[in-house]
Amino acid sequence: MRRQILMASAAFALVSASPVLAQEVSPAAAESIQHKLTRYLPQDMIEAGLVTVKAATSFYELRFNPAVLLEKNRSKAVTVEGLKPMTAYLRPTPEGTYRVEASDSFDINGSVDAAPGKNSFSYVIASMTLDGIYDPDILYFTAADWKAEKIAFTSTSPQESVTASFGETAMRLAAEKRGEGILDISSTGVMKAFAETVTGGANGRVDISADTVDIDISMDGARNRVVQDLVFFVLDNMHKDKLEAADAARLKELLRSALPVFDNLTETIKASNVTVGTQHGTFGAESVSYVIDMNGIAHSTRVGFGFGVDKPRPPAGILPAAFAEAVPERATFKAAVTNLDLAGAVDYLIDHADFTKAEPLTEAQNKEIGRIVLPGGAMIVEFEDVSAVSPVYDLHLAGRMRVYPDQKDRHSAEVTLTMRDFDKTVAYLQKNAAAVPQFGQAAFGLLMMKGLARDAGGGAQAWDLTVGEDGKVLVNGRPLPFQQ
Repeated sequence: MRRQILMASAAFALVSASPVLAQEVSPAAAESIQHKLTRYLPQDMIEAGLVTVKAATSFYELRFNPAVLLEKNRSKAVTVEGLKPMTAYLRPTPEGTYRVEASDSFDINGSVDAAPGKNSFSYVIASMTLDGIYDPDILYFTAADWKAEKIAFTSTSPQESVTASFGETAMRLAAEKRGEGILDISSTGVMKAFAETVTGGANGRVDISADTVDIDISMDGARNRVVQDLVFFVLDNMHKDKLEAADAARLKELLRSALPVFDNLTETIKASNVTVGTQHGTFGAESVSYVIDMNGIAHSTRVGFGFGVDKPRPPAGILPAAFAEAVPERATFKAAVTNLDLAGAVDYLIDHADFTKAEPLTEAQNKEIGRIVLPGGAMIVEFEDVSAVSPVYDLHLAGRMRVYPDQKDRHSAEVTLTMRDFDKTVAYLQKNAAAVPQFGQAAFGLLMMKGLARDAGGGAQAWDLTVGEDGKVLVNGRPLPFQQ
């Protein structure tokens, strides 16, 4: 889905970074654009017509022929049928941008004959369209809409087979100039009627479906210009065994200028009305979501991640009646690894690396970079929102944990557990203790815990838990009785 847009973006990104006020379409300009697009391609692929640009009356026809790639990399083990040229039309505007339009379909199938047996595959997109404004100054779309109908994929091997499909997909790209060489970039979209079936393997047959999959990605403060320069520098020098001193100095200058690369990155994916059919029954949920966020390559980088589920539905009859009320209506897990000194590691690399050598850093210097990333040797995990809510309990946990990767037995934590509807939880456990004896023990344990709790207001109980590196536990500042 997004791969087609990214492919188009990558192709256009090879156009010159300076605006082209090309109101008049000409064969000479078409040749210039083609030269820029194919600058980094092998000569035999250029001559075979992998990428071509032709001038029409008021637009340029850009054609990408993937069959050339297959012809130039022939292998009896790989067969592909259905490859055809893909065409886009570039209409110059008075502002120096291009209106890009494309309409196509995709239907290929093939096989790869490799151990432990032949694998076959197919990709189908009944129709797809792209309509956007491409700005050669930023090498990206200021706005673009990509739509596709009836997307399907299959993969079959001796071990298992996979089929997946979407009914309809719509994606929207946008980029806004925020300052000199800085962009705010966003991508939003929705994929409808997702279905996937995996057959074979240890789990037998698994059917996964979702009514919609919503995608929202944003990158604020992207250092677009210097990252462009860095990418082109790498492309220009990738054929060299080593860099000359002047080029090595230029590389360091670009690396330093690129920091922090971006200010904030956030990606959220949410699937609605999800079902997972297995040999044990069909599991479902009103929604399942995933999120990742990051604040750039900084001296205190934070990388967040999390997932959530609303109204999960276990298969009918899989849980005893006593457990039915205990199924959460909502559960979330949101955490982050914080205080990573990624910028410090890059600074050290720039200050100590010798890019004129095949191995720019010594083994000791590589280890030092790893030490810099984790100040004091500690990885800090922040629990920002860990919760589970059902008709009979309401639990929330927040805090932090420190672990030391090089010292496996060294760790500590400070977390707060908050519990609402405490009495309702105890009553539920006591009511079902006859059917589940462990519930009786759990109820007794909760009543003991209540004696150690503090009042968190609104009828909530809270426990501030501190686990020291020595293994001792404090609850609301007091040691456990058996540890005194």
